[in-house]
Amino acid sequence: MSANNSQLSHDVLIVGAGLASLTLAKQLLDRQPSLDICIVHNRRFPYPERVHKVGESTVEIGAYYLSNIIGCKTHLEQGHLRKMGQRFIQTQGLQGDAPYRELGLTFYPHHSTFQIDRGRLENHLREQLGKRVSFVENSRVLDMTVGEGQNAVSIRDHEGIISTRSARWVVDASGRGRVLMKQFDLQKKAQVNHSSVWFRVGGNVDINEFIMSSVQANPFADVAERAHSTTHLVGDGYWVWIIPINAQTTSIGIVFDNAHHQLSDMSSYPLATRWLRRHEPRLMDYLELKAFEVLDFMMLRNYSYLSAQYISRDGWALTGEAAGFVDPMYSNGTDLIALANTLITNAITRPDGMDLVDRINGLLDEVYKGFDYTHRESLGNFSRWNQIFIKTNWDSCFYFMFMCVLFMNGKFEDIDFIEKIHGMIAEFYRIHFGVMDYLRHADRGDDYRLPDFIDLARTIQDHANGSIMMSDKSNDAVEARLEQNLEILRKLAASITQSGTFDECFRKPELVLNAA
Repeated sequence: MSANNSQLSHDVLIVGAGLASLTLAKQLLDRQPSLDICIVHNRRFPYPERVHKVGESTVEIGAYYLSNIIGCKTHLEQGHLRKMGQRFIQTQGLQGDAPYRELGLTFYPHHSTFQIDRGRLENHLREQLGKRVSFVENSRVLDMTVGEGQNAVSIRDHEGIISTRSARWVVDASGRGRVLMKQFDLQKKAQVNHSSVWFRVGGNVDINEFIMSSVQANPFADVAERAHSTTHLVGDGYWVWIIPINAQTTSIGIVFDNAHHQLSDMSSYPLATRWLRRHEPRLMDYLELKAFEVLDFMMLRNYSYLSAQYISRDGWALTGEAAGFVDPMYSNGTDLIALANTLITNAITRPDGMDLVDRINGLLDEVYKGFDYTHRESLGNFSRWNQIFIKTNWDSCFYFMFMCVLFMNGKFEDIDFIEKIHGMIAEFYRIHFGVMDYLRHADRGDDYRLPDFIDLARTIQDHANGSIMMSDKSNDAVEARLEQNLEILRKLAASITQSGTFDECFRKPELVLNAA
């Protein structure tokens, strides 16, 4: 369908043509091929492959969604870098060959995740949609007027001409444009007080070339592809990401707590490199040595926000960053797209879809609040190796044993099942929030002496990741697995908040698995 066709009424009109929009359109059409879908966006395809967007890394839910639900598995495997999990390295203030600490994998995780070139992926999705979707390019949605069964959308093209289209459903996927969130005054303040600056360089930033130790205790010395991880350089009130996008491009970003660092100290590329010189001189030495071309620079002050509502009986919904953004720490942005798009698809395509709206709102609100609670005041103790070890491993185990099990076994979208086990879900969150509260206020400096190098192989986190997928996906089987996982998390939580034995439980999974 061309942008100039006379069809001005649609089943679904989606604002924006980024990852959230294109995957939603694909998911809707796979579910109901007869849908008439229009996408309105302010640019024109094809996108440049080196497009500068937040969301260059995926974790388990987002990667599963793109691969298995959207159908991009072959494209991701052939056109993007496989990710070697999350890697945390403490190098604050260190130069040269000074000893450092590292936590990560010596192998690729059980489930393939990816570092993604957003422009390449979005161009691929556009090609997959072909002529099944009307694209109105170089145009902006101004506002929406709610009507009886059809909503009117005002659109201005690049020449300033305003037209109107109507749709039974309007989905805002405009990213930080937040067209509907602004129109309906839905934005809520999140509890995360973080800001970020980031830039991309034209070259391959390989941590093996500037962070490597040959000491016998280092299990990562022979892991040539450890640079394919999302690397976090962690320090007091901040972390720095290093994400390889492809052989020619690397993304580098600084994320910080506003109570510890000031955006004004890094609000341009020269200032950011001066800040890195003070806090991460080992990285800065490497960047200066390589003299990579700097491709771009961006910053976001107080980037976190939530929405008071995510979907309406009036026929509108929000997804992607148009629905909210919490924190980049664990690369959960594509996860939230997967969760929202799947529920929106049900609301639009199921005969009882409109009856699901209030229940979907409640579920998404709970999910966003959970992520918000995970990241609030999370960076204050990131100069402590024990804190990094405990928090990152707890958060990963909670994610794998709870939300991954639900979504990747097809149960997150089954709202009847979710409501049936909601007492258990509430207990998952209660335990998680209790650990978060404890870590925010506890001094965990001297509980035990951790090694400088911590391999995640054969740990409780490795077990949690490897046990996500189930051969029996029946309600009873998934409920039983969640009950078992809840008991494991109870034991792990007690080992953090009561007995101070998390290190032992982490390294010897049988201590909690047998107890469960």
